[in-house]
Amino acid sequence: MSGAGPSNDVHIMIAVTGAQAMWYLTRGTGFVALVLLTASLVLGIIQVSRYTSRRFPRFVTAALHKNVSLLVVVFLGVHIVTAIADGFAPIGWLDVVIPFRSPYRPLWLGLGAVAVDLLLAVVVTSLLRNRLGYRTFRAVHWISYACWPVAFLHGLGTGSDGRVLWSLVLSLACLSAVLGAVTLRLVVAHGVPIGRRAWTGAATAVLLFAVLTWTFTGPTQPGWARRAGTPSALLGRAVRTVPVSEALRAPFDSTLAGTIARAAESEGRARVTIYGSLSGGARGSVRFVLDGSPVAGGGIQMDRSEASLGTVAEPELYRGQVVQLAGTELRAALRNGSGDSLTLDVRLNVDAGTNAVTGSVSARGGI
Repeated sequence: MSGAGPSNDVHIMIAVTGAQAMWYLTRGTGFVALVLLTASLVLGIIQVSRYTSRRFPRFVTAALHKNVSLLVVVFLGVHIVTAIADGFAPIGWLDVVIPFRSPYRPLWLGLGAVAVDLLLAVVVTSLLRNRLGYRTFRAVHWISYACWPVAFLHGLGTGSDGRVLWSLVLSLACLSAVLGAVTLRLVVAHGVPIGRRAWTGAATAVLLFAVLTWTFTGPTQPGWARRAGTPSALLGRAVRTVPVSEALRAPFDSTLAGTIARAAESEGRARVTIYGSLSGGARGSVRFVLDGSPVAGGGIQMDRSEASLGTVAEPELYRGQVVQLAGTELRAALRNGSGDSLTLDVRLNVDAGTNAVTGSVSARGGI
C-alpha cells in the first residue's frame, strides 16, 4: 500500500496462506472428483449397454472408463488429505473409512466414507480380478454403482457451496448426465422385459424428484450448517444480536468509509491496516491487515494477510484472508463459523494527508 497520495497504487501481489490453500484444494478436488466419478459412471453404463460407433469403438470406451476411474482415485485422495489437514472441521483418518463416527456433520460425512469404501472395493477387486470368480467380480461392480449417488449426496450435504449458483449448476449437470446414461441403458436394454424397464424408469423419476426437493429445501437454505450437524463450537455463538442472514446477506454492494494505518515492524517488515464501516446495501464493518516487506514508494509486498467482516455486535462474523491485491483493489475470501463462504471485492481511495479511506465493497456468496 503506497502512501504518497490518492493516486498511488498497491503493489501487485497474490497471497494465499497455507490454510486457505487447503480450503481451496479440498473444495476444488471434491468437485473434480464428482465430475470424474460422473464421467466414469456414464462410460461404465455405455460400456455395459454395448454402445459402439466408428468414431467411438468399444475398446475406446473401456480404456477411457479405466483411466478416468484411476483419476477419480487420485483426486479423491487429495480431497481426503486436504480435508483432514485443513483442521477447520474435526475430521480424522478413521472417519474416512468408518461411516457416521465423525462429530462433524456425521450423516453427510458418513456418506462420503461409504463412497470411499465402495470405491476401494472396486479398486481391490479390479486388482485381484484374475483370482476372483466372475460372479464375485461382477457383483462388486454392480454394487459400486451406488458409489455415485452416495458421493453426490455427500457433496451437497457436507459442502459449504450449496447456495452458490455455479456449484448448483455443476451438481445438476452431473445429475443430468447420469440420468441421460440411465435412460439410454433402459432404451437399449435388449432382453429385459418392458415392465421391468418401466418400473426402473418410474423409480428413477421418483428418486430424481426426491433429490431435487431435498436440495432446494435443505442445503440451499439458510441454517443448513446447524441442521446438517455442524458442532456448536464451529457455529460460533448461538445467540446473535442480529442474525448473519439479515445483517450481511450476500450479494450486496456497500459504501466504505474508514482509515488506513501503516507501521514498521522488526526485521524490515511492514504492516498496513485498513478499517472501515459499511453503509448502503449492508451495514457492518470490515478490517484488512496486510503484512509483508516494504518496497520503494511506500508500498508493501504482501505475503500474509487477515480479513474480517461483521456487525457492531460481532465484528468477526466472517474471517479469512486477502487473496488478491492489485492497484487500489483487493479481493478477500472469508467464511463464518458455519463454514459458509463469502467473497469481498473492494475498491479503495486513499487520502495520504488524512489517512482516510473511502471506496466500495461488493459481496457475493462463495469463494
